[in-house]
Amino acid sequence: MDIRETFLELDKQFTSYGGLEPRGITRLLYSEEWREAVNALQAIFKENGLEVSSDAVGNVSGRLIGSEKPDETIMSGSHIDTVTEGGHLDGQFGVLSALVATLYLKEKYGQPKRTLEVLSIAEEEGSRFPYTFWGVKNFFNLQNNDDVKISCDGEGINLSTQ
Repeated sequence: MDIRETFLELDKQFTSYGGLEPRGITRLLYSEEWREAVNALQAIFKENGLEVSSDAVGNVSGRLIGSEKPDETIMSGSHIDTVTEGGHLDGQFGVLSALVATLYLKEKYGQPKRTLEVLSIAEEEGSRFPYTFWGVKNFFNLQNNDDVKISCDGEGINLSTQ
């Protein structure tokens, strides 16, 4: 595997989900572009033998299960949503870098001793809804459901209805 070429191909693919001409990406949480990117990420995980999981808020992960210590996990990633007119590496750099590293290690060394997990977090920056770290807060069960009930995007759509 050519790490650089693999990353560049994935970056180009994911930039197309919400990519704007002449610059930037807008891929807001729960938008069509965000859903396309999440679906593509899940498909890539499956195609490469990673165990795919997701939760109710849109966090997605791909796991390469460890052979000796499957319950010990090395996790890396970031978010796949972007700010409005974000750069092509906004968020997706961390997810795609973790993915490429995992695929490289799998190709070069086979099944890892410990589980490797690539994580894509939902609404990291509060770009659509004024509630930052939505995915992380849910991942660690730290969300405040009262805050979510009053959190609306610029069009008045409530986060709790999504």
